[in-house]
Amino acid sequence: MGMVETEALFTVLAVLAIGLVTPGPNNVTCVVHAGVHGARANTPLIFGMVVGFLTVHLVSGLLVEEVQEDSLLWLCLHWFGLIFLGLIAMRILTLKPASIREAMDTDGFQSLLKLKDGSIPRLGFRTGVLMQFVNGKEWALVITMMRFALEGFGGGVVGILLIASITCTGGVAAMSLWSIGGGRLTGVVRDDVWGRRVLLVLGALMLLILAALVVRGP
Repeated sequence: MGMVETEALFTVLAVLAIGLVTPGPNNVTCVVHAGVHGARANTPLIFGMVVGFLTVHLVSGLLVEEVQEDSLLWLCLHWFGLIFLGLIAMRILTLKPASIREAMDTDGFQSLLKLKDGSIPRLGFRTGVLMQFVNGKEWALVITMMRFALEGFGGGVVGILLIASITCTGGVAAMSLWSIGGGRLTGVVRDDVWGRRVLLVLGALMLLILAALVVRGP
């Protein structure tokens, strides 16, 4: 990791942090499924998520690797990534803990956790894999991450695997904690004071990374 550029590492870690602390399909599914069937039932589900997530990384990384740096597609990927990161930063900065609470409660998140009659089917490896391919936001995040961080990780398959190892390790740890701790792990971002602080820090960090990428140019 000594050859990894600091800017690239920060980009990966910032995007990973945003994905882990804000409720999304993967972590909400883990909480609901564990709440009904128990934390151990999530093992094959999480394993499937990792395989799917790794596949998304490989496909996105190879796509970015194949694009010529002087091509129109490369320029489009560059500006798409900048705009996408900017939108994420603004969304995080304007997101309020109350909105997170309302969204989770309105979607029946808390009520689903109380179900014990098995009405929520047991989900396994295949579901975990397929979930990653239909998550458009995840694809956009990973492609953007690869566009701006892959070169800093050395490029090629090795660089792709290095990035994937970081994100997948963080993802497994988070999914495991969400499975064991359930909705309690959302307590920080749901709290009006601490949640707002976390969101502001993440948003500011994303803006700093965005500024550095703009200065660096295509």
